[in-house]
Amino acid sequence: MSRRSRITWIALIAAGLAGVFIYVAYIRPLQELAETGAGFLAKQMCSCIYVDERTADACRPDMMPEMDPIDAEVLTTPPGVRASVLGAIERVALYDKDLGCILQ
Repeated sequence: MSRRSRITWIALIAAGLAGVFIYVAYIRPLQELAETGAGFLAKQMCSCIYVDERTADACRPDMMPEMDPIDAEVLTTPPGVRASVLGAIERVALYDKDLGCILQ
C-alpha cells in the first residue's frame, strides 16, 4: 500500500469518526428535543381544543414562545392534533371522550 493510499484511508476513517461524533453529540440530542417539543405542543393543543372546547386560534397564544417554530394541525377524524417540526419530526395526540387527549 502506497503512502498516498494510507493517508487517504486515514483521512476517510477520521472523517467517518468525526461524523459519528457530530451525530451523537449534536444532531441526536436536537432530534430528541424536537420530538419532545412536538409531543408537548400536540398534547397541549389537543387538550385545549377538545377538552376545554376552545378554537385553535384561541389556544395557540397560550403556548410558550419556544413552541412558535412548531406547526400544529387540527385533525377531525380521528379528533386530535398533529404537531411537526420542519415537517420532518411529528407527534400526534388523539382525543378520547373518556380519557382526554393521549399522545401517540
